[in-house]
Amino acid sequence: MVANHSWSIKEIDLTSLRLFAATVEEGTLARAAEREHIAISAISRRISDLEWRCGVTLLERRDRGVVPSAAGQILVNQIRDLLDLLQRMVLDMEAIRGGTRGHIRVHAHMSATSGLLPGKIAEFVAANPGVDVELDEFTSIEVIHSVRTGTADIGLVSGTVDGGDLHLIPWEIDELVAILPPGHALAERSSLQLSDMLGEYFVGMQRDSALLSLYRHQAMVLGKTLKERAHATSFESVRKMVSVGLGVAILPAVAAHPFVEELGINVRPLKETWAHRPLMLCVRDPAQLLAATRLLVQHLTGEAPRLMARA
Repeated sequence: MVANHSWSIKEIDLTSLRLFAATVEEGTLARAAEREHIAISAISRRISDLEWRCGVTLLERRDRGVVPSAAGQILVNQIRDLLDLLQRMVLDMEAIRGGTRGHIRVHAHMSATSGLLPGKIAEFVAANPGVDVELDEFTSIEVIHSVRTGTADIGLVSGTVDGGDLHLIPWEIDELVAILPPGHALAERSSLQLSDMLGEYFVGMQRDSALLSLYRHQAMVLGKTLKERAHATSFESVRKMVSVGLGVAILPAVAAHPFVEELGINVRPLKETWAHRPLMLCVRDPAQLLAATRLLVQHLTGEAPRLMARA
C-alpha cells in the first residue's frame, strides 16, 4: 500500500488518529465505533484513508477482531503521546483562564512526612482550592518506583538513594541525631560519632529503609557491623523501643527533639558529614507535568521544574 502523495502536517486529521487508537484499544471496529459514538462504516473509512496516507498497513484483521501491525503499534504509541500532550495543553489553558484544578499524587518517605511536607501541602491546598493533593507515605525505594511507573506524580526521597533516570531537586536537609535511652552512659557527652555507638544494640527502621542502609554502610566503612536488635516501620515505634532500653537509634532530628520530655529519651547531635542528609523531590519529566503539579513543585522548592537536572 503506497500513498499517492507525500503526507504534510496540514493534512493530519486528529479525529482519524483518535479513532485509530480507539480501535486498537478496543480490538474491534464495532466496539470502537460504539465507544466513540460513530458508525462502523465511518470508522472503517477513516482508518482506510489513514492507511492510504501512511502508505502502510496499520491494522491486521483477525477472526475475532483487529490487532495493530508493527507500523500500527508505532503509530498508536505516538498518537497516545500526542493526545496526552493535547490534554495537558487544554488543562494549562483552563488553569490560565480561571484557577488551577487537578489531582496530584504525592508519595514521600517518613522523614519528609514527619517534617515540613504536611504543612507545605496544607498551605498549597489552602491557596489552590481547586487542586486535590493525595499524600501517602512509603520508603524511599518504593517512592522511586511509584514515580517511575506513574503511580505518583511527585516523590520526596532521601538523597542517598539512586534516582536513576528521574529528575531531582534538592529540597531540605535532614539532620540525623543519636537517640539514647534514659540514663544511658553516652548521654554524658554533648555530641556523638557513630563509632561511639557501635558497641550498643541498635533499634532501626525496616531493613530496606534508606536511613538504616545509610548508617549500616557507614559502620562497614569503619570495619564494623551494626548490632541490630529490633526493627520498626515507624519513628514512633523506634522512639518507644529506645525509651524502654532496647537499644540506641539514629533518627531525623524532627522525629526526635519534640519527644524528649514525653519519653525521657536523650538526643545528641551526630558529628558526621553524612548525618546532614539531603532530601530530594523527584519527578519523571518536568516538561510533561500538568499545570497543578508544576505549581506544587514550585511551592515546595521555589524552583521551576524546567531548571531540574537529570540525576
